[in-house]
Amino acid sequence: MILFVCTGNTCRSAMAEALLRTRLRTRLRARLASADAGRPVPSVASAGIAVDPVGGPATPTAVEVLADRGIDLAGHRSRSLAAGDLAAAELVVAATRRHEAAIGALDPLARSRTFLAGEVVRLGGTVGPRGDRTVAAWVAALDAARAGHFTAGRVADEVADPWGGTADDYRRCADRLDGICTALARLLVDPGT
Repeated sequence: MILFVCTGNTCRSAMAEALLRTRLRTRLRARLASADAGRPVPSVASAGIAVDPVGGPATPTAVEVLADRGIDLAGHRSRSLAAGDLAAAELVVAATRRHEAAIGALDPLARSRTFLAGEVVRLGGTVGPRGDRTVAAWVAALDAARAGHFTAGRVADEVADPWGGTADDYRRCADRLDGICTALARLLVDPGT
């Protein structure tokens, strides 16, 4: 499973979950005719580090911005990050360094599988597509590319929070996440293999 983590799970991680799921499905459709069609595609989930215990919907602007892209986010319900989520995740994608620190505090063993959103695709460009490797093996290669640092994440690898902002702020966030998710889907699923 690939797990996106942000603060409230109503904007960034919710949009990233829906965007990656959509991009993976597109790549899977392209792969259906290939000899590799039976190879599993990772599942996608999201959670937040500061979520109301009863959860809630995605923000109306996040729903609207993704609807403009043909993606339905209306049924999303926010949920709080739990240790079990981290144990089950093969790859954890944090929106910011603050989220990355919260993930490490909740489960120190998840550190080697946790990357900032921009970092995962940047390092993926270094180690190459997943190819025949399992997601876990590919993520281990990403971690090795950090050269022993807990994170190679840079401020530029973070995704700014649109919450409380304008529709343009949400669109810019969705554009950034869509670019990251499109690149990540390309790295995870090669339709030509």
